[in-house]
Amino acid sequence: MNKSLSTRLMYSFMTIIVIVVVGITAGTSYLIADYFFKIKEEELAQKGHEMADTVEYFVTKDNNRYTLMRYLIAVDRLVGARIWLFDNDYNLLAASNIAADVDAAGKIPSARGTVGSDKPDVSIPADRIPVYEYTTRLAEEIKSGQVSKNVNNILKDIYRGGSVRSQIYHPYFKQQVILVGVPYGDKGHPRGAILMAEPLSGFGGFLRSVYIFTIIIGILALLVSLFMVRRLSRQVVKPLVSMKDATIAIAKGNYSRRVEVEGEDEVAELGDAINHLSTELSNYLGKLARMEKIRRDFVANVSHELRTPITIIRGYNDIVSDTLEETDPNKRYCHLIGTETKRLERLVRGLLDISRLQSADKLNIADLQPLPISEIVRNVAEQLKVKAEPKHITLKLQLEDGVEILGNGDQIVQLVLLLGDNAIKYSPEGSFVRYEIKRQSNGSVEMSVVDNGPGIPEEDIPFIFERFYKVDKSHAQSSSKGTGLGLAIAKEIVRMHDAHIEVFSQIGAGTRFVVNFPAASVVCQDAKS
Repeated sequence: MNKSLSTRLMYSFMTIIVIVVVGITAGTSYLIADYFFKIKEEELAQKGHEMADTVEYFVTKDNNRYTLMRYLIAVDRLVGARIWLFDNDYNLLAASNIAADVDAAGKIPSARGTVGSDKPDVSIPADRIPVYEYTTRLAEEIKSGQVSKNVNNILKDIYRGGSVRSQIYHPYFKQQVILVGVPYGDKGHPRGAILMAEPLSGFGGFLRSVYIFTIIIGILALLVSLFMVRRLSRQVVKPLVSMKDATIAIAKGNYSRRVEVEGEDEVAELGDAINHLSTELSNYLGKLARMEKIRRDFVANVSHELRTPITIIRGYNDIVSDTLEETDPNKRYCHLIGTETKRLERLVRGLLDISRLQSADKLNIADLQPLPISEIVRNVAEQLKVKAEPKHITLKLQLEDGVEILGNGDQIVQLVLLLGDNAIKYSPEGSFVRYEIKRQSNGSVEMSVVDNGPGIPEEDIPFIFERFYKVDKSHAQSSSKGTGLGLAIAKEIVRMHDAHIEVFSQIGAGTRFVVNFPAASVVCQDAKS
């Protein structure tokens, strides 16, 4: 199903807006999260550099592993990050992981229990913890797992005097962490490294809040955009719809229709152009109508004036012809003059008829009378036998009796006569011409005149009702010549009776003229036996 321009514009705009909003929402969420992570990395790095001097003091001077452990646990609780302390030989000196196992009473699990277990075998006071044994066991766990390779790579960068800031999956903690590593000791020759790892699980709530907030803002932006795009697309299409309606009205002949133009953009210019076109068409058709009236009046006046001299010429020619002997050569010339004079009379009479019909409107109800159309066709067929018999043309009648139409009797007779005469004129010898009268299911009456002549080329059919138009191919097969006004007169008679005429033809298969009288003009629908 075809969608309107407004709908297609709305879909196009909304697709672009959705892409932009989704991109901005995703980008904003990423930037917020990335900014937060960088701030956290900077915070951990700053805290690591602050720890460096204290850690170096504990390692080189105090040499108290227990105090160092308690210090790392305190910092762990302060910044929320696990802290591992290494020397410059990749050995783990201390770690704050035990901070997670210190209970409210200050007890921590013994080294003989499982490191990190929630149910240690024995609990002892913190001041008696065997720190060295605990650290040694944790170092062994690190070296025995996949952590060793990752830790060694990170420590290499730190031992070169640099620092590490990254977000990685930590195999030991089994989750994503923010990892920051800094050296301690001399810059050129560091004594070791401090690794600080903060799990991202604690950031889940914050990130969810960020994502929910950005999604809500994105949805609101889409709703507002939908409203604005819908309104904008309608504003864009509204003048186009107005132009479409105006052009349809102009095509139907309503040249007073105008397009309401607002603004000075291209659409407004198009509306002005359509209005200008409508005005110019109206003026042009007005000029054509005036010229046509002048032409019709001229033809009518000339034809009327020609009738008298033609009649005089014909009369004197008949007198001269009657005074001549049959053997006199001038007798033949008088006969030719008489023949051409009669043809000229028919032409003038046809011009007067068509001029009168074209200048007249449709028939008024006072001009109409019930006409037995089938009887009229029978009477006309009797008249046409005089023309049909020399060519051995058979006139066939397929008529429904009891059908009457409202019309002008003289014009209907002329219509039937013109169509039949035209069919006989262009039908070959030994063929047929058939009249048909039948009622239609919608109440109308159809009159058809059918021949099996040479047919009319398809490209000529639209023009056969024009004055003096002749189809050379069909005329070439007939020795008789017409004035070229018969079908033009027939069309005007059909118009005046508010009827409709159509032509169906096929080369070599004949022609069918169909006149349809509307149901409103049918006064009798009862068939007679």
